[in-house]
Amino acid sequence: MESIRKALDRCWVLWAVIVGGLAARMLAATGGHNYDMASWNIVADITARGGNVYAETYRYNYGPVWFLVLHALDVVADHRHILLRYLVAGFLSLADLGICLLLCRLAGRLAGFLFFLNPVSILITGFHCQFDNLAILLALCSVRFLGDDFDQPINKRKLFGLLLLGLSLMTKHLFFAFPFWLAVKQKGWGQKIIVLFVPAACFLSGFVPYWSGGRDGIIGNVFDYQPFVTNFFYNGFVPGGIQWLCDSQSLWLALLLVFAFVCRTRGTLESLLLYSGLLVALAPTSANQYLAIPMALAAVYPCVLFAAYVAAATFHLCAHVDGPRWIGHAEKGCIWLATDILCWAVAWRLWRPQIRQWLQNMVREFRVQVGRPK
Repeated sequence: MESIRKALDRCWVLWAVIVGGLAARMLAATGGHNYDMASWNIVADITARGGNVYAETYRYNYGPVWFLVLHALDVVADHRHILLRYLVAGFLSLADLGICLLLCRLAGRLAGFLFFLNPVSILITGFHCQFDNLAILLALCSVRFLGDDFDQPINKRKLFGLLLLGLSLMTKHLFFAFPFWLAVKQKGWGQKIIVLFVPAACFLSGFVPYWSGGRDGIIGNVFDYQPFVTNFFYNGFVPGGIQWLCDSQSLWLALLLVFAFVCRTRGTLESLLLYSGLLVALAPTSANQYLAIPMALAAVYPCVLFAAYVAAATFHLCAHVDGPRWIGHAEKGCIWLATDILCWAVAWRLWRPQIRQWLQNMVREFRVQVGRPK
């Protein structure tokens, strides 16, 4: 293990991973494009003529940061869609590189390298051109400033971290419930209110410049957006009695709040990563781009279950009708299998000692039963 660590610390290994990861993403970008990139072209065309994205298309369901990035890239591309595609893939590849380097610093080079070279992130960034990674990068940056000293009041460093978290929400609101997780950790009611208020205020303030003309679009396409429901966790793991009492959306939101208390004593980085896994595993809806959201979690805490998740997710992305179809054609794919494995992988990370003890007790009881004379 020590020899592996020394090898990873070599400068040429870092550069080999960076060059290989960037090249793989740009190679994936040559595989064509799908609905997502078509949406970014529409958004870029609207911003090019100075229009209000929220008023002119239903195909944008996020805060304003991403369409501002698209506008800047579109200007560089001279409003040519084919060039814009590669600029978007390149920009998002740099966001992945930022996550890689942050993980190298926060969790070690092995974690950073596993993240940057995993095929799921490569496909979602290079082919799908989805920008969840940009929101994740900003959230990871916020973790660096927030730290783990929640017994102390909010200072300038923590306030900057909260602003970064708000910027992450303004990019894509993946971590909408994470301020509550932080508030549960923070001591003092006044400090808890600040932790809840600052990111939410940042997120909402992003819509202010576009509210007068895009009010209906902001409400309908962002806050009231209803994605296609799949309910993999709900149908596969939730007992019928609970399903009778609670719909999948309400249960998902309730569990995200409950797990804030389950993870109360864990560090900020681990909490953020666990949140990303729970967000996807418990969600009432699943889409291809969501599969990349827990990749940092899988890289920092590698195990057999997370490896199986990456394998299932990769197979799904390569075969699905909405992907490059490098290994055949599967109309529905196997996203359900990847999601189910993710549920078990997150549970293993949360309750590994208890699960091990339970399995040992089962084996011990089995041996006792087998060894008894008839």
